[in-house]
Amino acid sequence: MSFLIGCTGIPENIKPVNNFNLEKYLGTWYEIARLDHSFERGLSHVTADYTLRNDGGVNVINRGYSAEKDSWKEAGGTVFPDDAK
Repeated sequence: MSFLIGCTGIPENIKPVNNFNLEKYLGTWYEIARLDHSFERGLSHVTADYTLRNDGGVNVINRGYSAEKDSWKEAGGTVFPDDAK
């Protein structure tokens, strides 16, 4: 199973994980480091929330706080594992 998420490509020298366990991946993840992505620039308290859909896809909600604007910013999408039908 592999995912392509967002508008960024796979960084050089990075290989997809084999035998990926989606159930362990679901839930809320808190940022400890980041690849440069325009959505997250200037944001703190960034999270990504992954929830399973009935059709095998995964809903993704990315959220972060902008101190400059004193507001939360959110972006969402759906991804499908390459073996979801």
